Amino acid sequence: MYNNNKRNIEGRGSRFRFVTRSAAITGAFAVTLAACGSGSSSSSSSATTTSSAATTTQLTIQGSTSPITVLNLNPFNGNMGVDLMYNTLMLVNPINGTMSPELATSFKALNSTTLEFTLKSGIKWSNGTPFTAKDVVFTFNMLKKFPALDGGGIWKQVTSVTTSGNTVTFNLNTPDVPLNLSLASVPIVSQAVWSKVANPVTYTAKTPVVTGPYTFDTFAPTKMVLKKNPLSFESGQVKPQTVAFLVGSSSQTTNELLVASGTYDFSYNYFPDVQKTFVARDPAHNKYWFPAGGVISLFMNLTQAPFNNPNFRQGVSWAIDRQAVENKAVFGVENVAPQTGLILPGQSSWANPAIPNNGLVTMNTTKALADFKKAGYVLSNGKLVNSAGVQVSFSIMEPNNYSDWVGAAQQIAANLASVGINATLNEPTSAVYTTNTESGQFQAAIGTFGGSGSAYSAFNPALNSSFAAPVNSSTASNWERFNSPTVDQQLNQLAAATSATSMIKATYPLQSLMYNQVPFIDLYYGGMWGLFSTRHWVGWPSASNPYTLPATWNDDLLAILMHVSPA
Repeated sequence: MYNNNKRNIEGRGSRFRFVTRSAAITGAFAVTLAACGSGSSSSSSSATTTSSAATTTQLTIQGSTSPITVLNLNPFNGNMGVDLMYNTLMLVNPINGTMSPELATSFKALNSTTLEFTLKSGIKWSNGTPFTAKDVVFTFNMLKKFPALDGGGIWKQVTSVTTSGNTVTFNLNTPDVPLNLSLASVPIVSQAVWSKVANPVTYTAKTPVVTGPYTFDTFAPTKMVLKKNPLSFESGQVKPQTVAFLVGSSSQTTNELLVASGTYDFSYNYFPDVQKTFVARDPAHNKYWFPAGGVISLFMNLTQAPFNNPNFRQGVSWAIDRQAVENKAVFGVENVAPQTGLILPGQSSWANPAIPNNGLVTMNTTKALADFKKAGYVLSNGKLVNSAGVQVSFSIMEPNNYSDWVGAAQQIAANLASVGINATLNEPTSAVYTTNTESGQFQAAIGTFGGSGSAYSAFNPALNSSFAAPVNSSTASNWERFNSPTVDQQLNQLAAATSATSMIKATYPLQSLMYNQVPFIDLYYGGMWGLFSTRHWVGWPSASNPYTLPATWNDDLLAILMHVSPA
């Protein structure tokens, strides 16, 4: 939930609307292009360096496709694996936004601007010195002193961090209880060590002092190995004695073969027709889980007609066959998304009971044409036209190298053609796509929404007017430029809610807004592409045991290593 890097849902973290600790850390992983194959794997030479005797104690993870030239164990910008060495205050579940103890045993909102964490006692750093609340205060003050480390923008909302005994209190300048997830996700460093570091932004921490269950062991450009930290309070909770991150081939074909042949115990890759291309190669051991990690959505530029008319947007929503869109994009491996902004089933307890069918929208041409008529558009000779007889035409933008999104846009265009709309595809490069969506230079565009497990972290950046920058001015969120003082107030109420019940109820009007006004159209879930081998290790997250998302980075990875055990 922290840092200026984004969670790599579909390998495209930079386009998701929430921030995490170190999703794109140096050498962490390569970009995965959904429906274009996998992104990174181990080379066969790297894979064979693990002896058969070691495979029962070492767990191997897919790394990047490029050799790691610099060993960097800085928890804020370091190599893949630092998340296993540096603890955070609490582990945040990305499925439902709940927290579980890590350095802290509990969290409490004293009020909407005062957040308190209670720390565990008896924790030691790997050099044997005691961990204290002073280390926490020092870490957050270091982020204030060096803003480049404060990727989550915590100090825009925090006014002070204080400690009393084993409690740490954060005072905020405005109500923002959901900030607890970001606070809980900051990696904590040793004051004794880091107070002597001149520039913590560039510090590589090659001799790390940590509290986590693993610490540094060996490094080579093609392989980094972590070993158990015997002084960690979590050492007994992880079974692998060592964890190896293997650097693979830049060849797409080679990577797919290595992943499918069991080179890794755990990898993150999208495989089209995964049953045939991955599972069938070793049905006894090759397993996968592609859960929802966010929502793929159709964003419309609300500063332009006809998209500034909610009846027209509602018509477009009814005109789209979401299941056909999902099938075209990702071959049926994900579910269609409800028009409420929620990710189900993880957020089922948040669903507004007043919204029919949990917000799932089924294509209905009759309703679509009725809403278009309310907006002033009618079907004439097979064309949807305005009062002047001009056909509705617009383009749908998506990066030209994201074949799943291209497929989604093609299906949407076909659906809209059936109600008389001439929708064409606009397929720029990824860089141009990013520039144009952020600056409002588009008509409609495929994009992403949500994915942190936190309703506020999803709704606020997507709907808050403060992010609705004028066209030609860049914004990282609210690309559609939605602007509503009423919704801003509803978001403020959600931010100020201090209990689970009040938080859930505060989302009801936001869910209703999504369903009735359709600021953007949720299509289907963006997958987290977890591939596992049960040859050596079992206990991987799955649909029947969804304890976290199958990510090879962030605290998701730590949660996974706390669950796996030898086969």
